[in-house]
Amino acid sequence: MDYPKAVLFDLDDTLYDHLHSARQGLIALSRRHPALLEVPIPVLEERYSQALEQLHLQMLSGDLTQTEARTRRMQQFFGSFQISLTDEVALAEHELFRYDSDQAFEFVQGAEEILRRLRELEMRMAIVTNNLVSEQLNKLKQLGIEGYFDVVAISEEIGVSKPDPEIFMITLERLGLQANDVVMVGDSLKSDILGAQAVGIRTVWLNRHSDSPAHLPPGIAVIDQDFSEHKQAILQILDHGREEAGHG
Repeated sequence: MDYPKAVLFDLDDTLYDHLHSARQGLIALSRRHPALLEVPIPVLEERYSQALEQLHLQMLSGDLTQTEARTRRMQQFFGSFQISLTDEVALAEHELFRYDSDQAFEFVQGAEEILRRLRELEMRMAIVTNNLVSEQLNKLKQLGIEGYFDVVAISEEIGVSKPDPEIFMITLERLGLQANDVVMVGDSLKSDILGAQAVGIRTVWLNRHSDSPAHLPPGIAVIDQDFSEHKQAILQILDHGREEAGHG
């Protein structure tokens, strides 16, 4: 296997800990609504995630505006607990949720060390992410890593979302590289890993929930939960035996 010339990273829940931020926002939200105080946090996360995934896709496809998606997301979330919200209240709740979430910006554990080490090794890097340009660029800025990447490919700007092959192919074109020149690192088995594999890109799956799929395709390197064992992660990503690659 050839030494890679670049590493492609997903952003949400690969570098930026979206799960942590959303959890803090939901905790604050439940404190504002006594009816939700007794609901276990995992249940709140599941209901919010369901609303997010469904309506986020409709926003990315252009079927809903950002404001409409945010409003309906909160209405669907609260509605799953038999709480009805007007459009105005739902949008206001989303703004409060976003404010609380944004106060909890942090890296997935070990991700910052990975990026710094790859930068020291002069490894080229790119972001391949689904979402709105403004939101994803803000996350990179908040994390202080906006200058780390040679290419930032965001679905809104590209016009398609992962796992569509086009977003990966455009990223490769902008890097001036071929599929076998790079490695893709991401937390979504479907969007990041299978999407990249479909165009011939090697992959490293950040298995944040220690899932055990019945049929995991061959050729996928797996890192469980986070990058805290960053020496091992770097070596997996680079597929290179230099012992010093893990130091620091």
